[in-house]
Amino acid sequence: MNERIDLDSLTRNTRRLEFEDGLNDLQNSLVFLLLSLLGTLFMSTAGITLYMRAMIFNEEITTIALLALIPLFVLITFGARRLIARYRKQVLWRHLGEVEPFRWQVDSRVSVLAAAIWLAVVIVGLFAFAGDPMDLDADMRVLVAAGGIATGVIYFAMGQTLAIQRYRWVGLIGGLLSAALIITPLNVGLSWLAFGLIWMVMLMVSGIYALRGTLMKLRASVS
Repeated sequence: MNERIDLDSLTRNTRRLEFEDGLNDLQNSLVFLLLSLLGTLFMSTAGITLYMRAMIFNEEITTIALLALIPLFVLITFGARRLIARYRKQVLWRHLGEVEPFRWQVDSRVSVLAAAIWLAVVIVGLFAFAGDPMDLDADMRVLVAAGGIATGVIYFAMGQTLAIQRYRWVGLIGGLLSAALIITPLNVGLSWLAFGLIWMVMLMVSGIYALRGTLMKLRASVS
């Protein structure tokens, strides 16, 4: 018996499993929101003023509180992944046996490409605003927009390699909206907030859409 097995297709379909339910999208949407809120806080006039007053009041406590944000963020991120893994094991993947998610969700070549695009956008953007070197807001908008464009490249590439249509749209629309930040009049803090809201909304919509489809298929298989 000669049966042809397409290993590329098999690998792709196996890898798709981790992204089809949309739970990763929902988790990442919250990560983007938290990062943007922190960026807005620490890069706004009100945030800098609050930081300076806190440092004057008690430098040690302020430093410890800021350093505590790092393990807190890591705890929230990995805690969310543990909850997702448990929900999948008990509900979504219970008929598949033991399934271990991939350690690396994005191909290294895609990450390198995204980093190269980010650097190119930053260089071109800063060169474009070279005539007004004192416009810090414009320079920061370039950095923020470059990060959004690189994120869009990553999601679009994931959509291509995994054949997930919604990721193509997430990458394309999110990248274009991020690029549009360059020409907005937003200051540093609001640029970070806009960046986070763009990707939070894109990934939230993607995650809810995917999870709804997954739950509908699960109900249909049970009934």
